Amino acid sequence: MTGPIAAAMGAPQPSSPAWARRLLPGRQARTGLLFVLPSVVLLLTLVAYPVLDTLRLTVVTVDFATDRERFVGLANFVAMLHDPKLVPVAINTLIWTVFSLAGQFGLGLLAALAINRNRPGMTLIRTVLLLPYVVPVIAIALFWRWMLDGSYGIVSYMLQSMSLLPAQQTPLASAGGAMAAVIIANIWRGFPFVMISYWAALQGIPEEQYEAARIDGASLWQEFRYVTLYHLGQITKAMLVLRLIWTVTFFDIIWLITRGGPGGATEHWPIWIYQESMGLFRFGYGATLAVTMAVALAVLCGLYFMWLRCLGAER
Repeated sequence: MTGPIAAAMGAPQPSSPAWARRLLPGRQARTGLLFVLPSVVLLLTLVAYPVLDTLRLTVVTVDFATDRERFVGLANFVAMLHDPKLVPVAINTLIWTVFSLAGQFGLGLLAALAINRNRPGMTLIRTVLLLPYVVPVIAIALFWRWMLDGSYGIVSYMLQSMSLLPAQQTPLASAGGAMAAVIIANIWRGFPFVMISYWAALQGIPEEQYEAARIDGASLWQEFRYVTLYHLGQITKAMLVLRLIWTVTFFDIIWLITRGGPGGATEHWPIWIYQESMGLFRFGYGATLAVTMAVALAVLCGLYFMWLRCLGAER
């Protein structure tokens, strides 16, 4: 006798085999899987499939006119290594990344220290400083193009007045000026993220530690170095990885301001990928460049985490 009546009478119930219990999850587990299923499908569709298809494209060439593919193995990677644009684009990417990160972290830290005060109007100041990060990139790019215009841009006018630029010329016309302009624009756009992150970390530093440092005779620099910077260490390690990935892969602001010019002076890796894929329709070669950038970032982040682990072990 089985079923509810048998259970009510205390009769033993037949148990399912162990393999069935492992293969057929319980009701709660099935309900959980049902709720997770839409997210899994979304990730497989929008993340896994594009990644796998990009990997597939690295070993083929695609004829844009006929949509035919031809297997070429590692020929795309060999062509990339012999491409004359490889070294200049890699150098541009390195300059863009290093100076953008240095400016964003430096300016973000200074801004965080400045807004970490209870003064009248500080809420308004924090809101204004956060605006560059929430304004659309297209608006930022148009704003900077207007300021750098050789005829009526305020920045160009100031440089022309100081005889640093010829009349009616824009900084975007020279290689160094164009790279400096896009880096400054990127610093201006990205520093609020660092600022707000540092400010949140500063809120968690106990005031007692500053008081103890003053009692011990610490100077302002020593307070900053041994108390403030010490507590900002963890958030800096996390932000450095995020900002590194976001900066290297950031395409919009350079493309909207200079389109990689003049003469490729501001062409970095994402622009190279875009031009090969969407400009020349060399989808296999563009995928090769994209995979190379992803692998380089993964290796760099892996080495960074290993260095942090070794640093922690030494301490």
